[in-house]
Amino acid sequence: MRTCSVVIDLGFGDAGKGLTTDYLAGRNPESTLVIRFSGGHQVGHTVTRGNFRHTFSNFGSGTLRGVPALYTEHTTLFPPGIALEYQALKAYRPRLFFHPLAMVTTPYDIAYNRAVEKEKQHGSCGLGFGATIARNKEEVFFFANDLVFPWMVKQRLQSIHRYYETLLGKQNNILLETHYREELNAYDEAGFIAYCNLIRPLYTIALPQELVSKYAHLVFEGSQGILLDTKYGIHPHTTWSRTTSENALQLLRSMRGDIPETDIYYVTRCYQTRHGNGPMSSSKKVTLRNCENETNTENEFQGKFRTSALDPELLRYALSCDAISHHNLPVTKNLVVTCLDQLPEFRVEKLTEKLEEKFAQVLGSYGPDSKDLKRLR
Repeated sequence: MRTCSVVIDLGFGDAGKGLTTDYLAGRNPESTLVIRFSGGHQVGHTVTRGNFRHTFSNFGSGTLRGVPALYTEHTTLFPPGIALEYQALKAYRPRLFFHPLAMVTTPYDIAYNRAVEKEKQHGSCGLGFGATIARNKEEVFFFANDLVFPWMVKQRLQSIHRYYETLLGKQNNILLETHYREELNAYDEAGFIAYCNLIRPLYTIALPQELVSKYAHLVFEGSQGILLDTKYGIHPHTTWSRTTSENALQLLRSMRGDIPETDIYYVTRCYQTRHGNGPMSSSKKVTLRNCENETNTENEFQGKFRTSALDPELLRYALSCDAISHHNLPVTKNLVVTCLDQLPEFRVEKLTEKLEEKFAQVLGSYGPDSKDLKRLR
């Protein structure tokens, strides 16, 4: 019987989706497929196995267990990022599947994203994800399916270059255009095309329907957090992505007869976090321990990584938003609370009382390794 798990962040991201995905992938790695159904190459999901730690952006968080990953049409790909990250993972022989309509990010998208961020300072990662989504909405495409056709790769790049030149011309913003051209100063189109060729052995183009029958356990690895969702976050500090379980459940509905029930694992740290300039609902400070290995740090485009006390009301809001997508599909809800070693006075049982939700399981993490994830209830 096939089983399905969906990993969803209840907050503003950075809660422990990589750890949770690695934990679930470890149950039966030989027959598991990780499916990336939102976000793309801009994510940073950290997995620790013993003395080895890796932050995944271009590969699934089950890679260290030998589990392949499928990137669906809702995700983005960045060939240079794939090639460079592979160097740190090649000992694990990572495997990738790309939906033919997965969207490819180019240096033009990144340059425009960074130029806009320098102007507006909304807290973007600066990796071109939102710009790629916006460009596709304007029907200026570059898909995974194109990557194996060199002539088409060149034509797509020329088309995207013209698109941004036209877009900048319409805006008549000299400072924005200056930032854009500065970001493109070191761009080498031949080098980007070379990366597109270099990664060909690392992936297979495939539709989900062609793959899922080969795997007994599907683990849907979410991105960012519900409170950054295009629909449910607070504009303009949102992502260009559906960060609820919506995309995952839509795919499951298309093969509903094959999957009897879905486990959703809602993940939160035991304190609130936010990377960037958006609002946080709680200003109460927390004193954290064991934070020496925190992978989220201040950077030019996202800004500061902030922490405060957890807000149960905000978690209830996130749960209510996600429930909107659950119709016609049986789901079992589970809660994962991470970073409990960083805030020893936190009490999980008090949180569950305030959430007023019936969770089948409550798991707690007391360290960065998935072996530190324990069932509390």
